[in-house]
Amino acid sequence: MIMGTIGLPVSTYAAERENNSQISYTNSQEKFLDKIVPDAQKLQREHGILTSVTIAQAILESGWGNSGLTKQANNLFGIKGSYEGQSITMNTKEFFNNSWTTVDAPFRAYPSYYESLEDHALLFVNGPSWSPNKYASLVGEEDYSKAANIIEAGGYATDPNYAEQLIETVETYNLAKYDQVYDTITAKTSIYAYGQVKSNQNAAIWSTPDTVKGAIKKASLTNYKGKDLRLMNRATVSNGSTWYEASLNGKNIGWINATNLNLVYTTSMEQSVNLIRGVENANGQIYAFPIVDTSTVKGSLAGLKEVHVDSQAVVNNKIWYRVNDGDKRLGWVESPMLK
Repeated sequence: MIMGTIGLPVSTYAAERENNSQISYTNSQEKFLDKIVPDAQKLQREHGILTSVTIAQAILESGWGNSGLTKQANNLFGIKGSYEGQSITMNTKEFFNNSWTTVDAPFRAYPSYYESLEDHALLFVNGPSWSPNKYASLVGEEDYSKAANIIEAGGYATDPNYAEQLIETVETYNLAKYDQVYDTITAKTSIYAYGQVKSNQNAAIWSTPDTVKGAIKKASLTNYKGKDLRLMNRATVSNGSTWYEASLNGKNIGWINATNLNLVYTTSMEQSVNLIRGVENANGQIYAFPIVDTSTVKGSLAGLKEVHVDSQAVVNNKIWYRVNDGDKRLGWVESPMLK
């Protein structure tokens, strides 16, 4: 029950659910938590609003997702107005002059829970239009009791006992455990590989794997589709995911989830050979890896009449040879450069 017209992974969750035996939930409550916790944790990482408080508010205001407003409009928090032009009119109770009054009001209609959760978080981050800093102290607050009182003091709800109810809900259902939203890098290895962004991926590049504390979204992967990205490091995260640190033309661009990449070259693709080949094109470029990458050019075939080939690889449907001049390893050239 909101006052006025306002306008507000996940593996960590999965692990907590396994340690949840002391709390008794109904099947519908478990399904509600399964649906809402991962998104709430994602938004905590992005905006700094505690997951426990977000879930407690959703529980109180949507009746564990069973309210008519939530079922009909995916509106978990009773936020009024419209969302991208979509709204629904509902009856609501407001507390004015020491008594409850029933009124009709338009409420935002969302395509899914996630948009409702994000809208809710952004209300606190950006504040209402008439007071942008109203909830500024809530962002980054790590104590759910303090967070609940900040929300009540900001006039978020007309219920005078709102903070008390939030705190009780957090404690009754042990929701504070969901506030541990960050993973850690458990292993990091230097690698020699290249990858391309999968054509159907619209994810992001991050300063560090996205569930690690301090992760900052750097760019959209759509900016790099069709590019051969050099993969310099591989990291395993405590949630079980694998990430690659990538560069393009020698410039570090950030970390990409392995599920968003197709590997086009790894050292495992190389095949040992023992060949002597003549030089067809003396201007042929020599690269550190079997990929055309201006940042790894090591020289050219100029001055050489023949070379020893000790390895070959097929990358992006092209044949590459690793060449040597006597005992000196030079690097990789495209097959048409030799005869």
